[in-house]
Amino acid sequence: MKTLRLFPLFPLLAGLTLAACDDTGPTEPSLDDLGNLTVEEALTLEALADPTTTELALSLATVQTGAAHRRGRFGSPSEDLVGQAENRFRNAEQAYAKGELVRAMEQHREGRRLVARAMEAAGGPWAIQAQLERLESLPVMVAGDPEGYQDPQGFGLQLGELGQGARNAYRKGNRIQAGEMGVLGEQAVRRRQRDQDNALAAHPEVKVELGATAIELAQGILDEEGADEEQLDLMAVAQEFQARANDLLEAGEVRWAAHFAHLAEWWALKAVVLPGGVTDAEAAFLLELAQTLYDEAVVAVGDEPDELQAALLRRATHMLEAGEANLSNGTCRGLGALWQVAVISSYLIPDVV
Repeated sequence: MKTLRLFPLFPLLAGLTLAACDDTGPTEPSLDDLGNLTVEEALTLEALADPTTTELALSLATVQTGAAHRRGRFGSPSEDLVGQAENRFRNAEQAYAKGELVRAMEQHREGRRLVARAMEAAGGPWAIQAQLERLESLPVMVAGDPEGYQDPQGFGLQLGELGQGARNAYRKGNRIQAGEMGVLGEQAVRRRQRDQDNALAAHPEVKVELGATAIELAQGILDEEGADEEQLDLMAVAQEFQARANDLLEAGEVRWAAHFAHLAEWWALKAVVLPGGVTDAEAAFLLELAQTLYDEAVVAVGDEPDELQAALLRRATHMLEAGEANLSNGTCRGLGALWQVAVISSYLIPDVV
């Protein structure tokens, strides 16, 4: 993996300066002593600077457990693995606070690996595959919402490189390594998100409602086409994420709620297009679905949309362009963008789902 320094890490580590100057402090290498950081290492240090990313990582596993319970499966060892992961993350945070950067990164990586193992224990191989494909879709998501992330261009490159590394690991049979990199990608998105001063940011409930719209849209497709057991499992994950998004919104945790609703959107897509490879027929179906619903949304909104409708339509337009461009280049990463187009468009069309 190449080494990149696309995001300034020193401001994130300012709190370590005093410890480094203390004669009684740790003797671990400083950031400069570590040399050029890989993308994985750089993003790990960013995640360590924001303890909320730990809660997000653990939630990726506990949601899988909750979904398994929804489907009537109990006795999974995932709960114990989540507890072990939490211990590793806490060790990482303590080491980071002391300036022990190498140990902090090692413990953080172990925590992510345990989360990936817990996800697989509760959700099976689909859980790892879907998280990997989610990671591969993130650069397009960031490109489609540049106002929503710090340094979106550089961040997109970092996520792309992380996704390539995860895909390479998966091809070599290293599923858990691929999964832990997917967990890190999700943590990075949490870290890089920024508050927006626009119409959509002023209506946080809409982001949560989009998650519900995605589930309804997916359910309609599955009802028409017929769903197998794997698809029902994936829908249960989407529903679990959405339930948590609703609870978080009610509790006033707006950004958390939006993130979980977006994860609900993603897992609803995975219920429609199973992880593990996209066929030409599936890509063509999603492109047609997105384009058809988008055209209907443009008509429904009319020539004088309100501020919120205009913001949603702009995002759908950007995502449609990004999705089409990626598909024309032969990459399935465009499917996530096209699904967002379909979801947003459905939300704008009265009684479409």
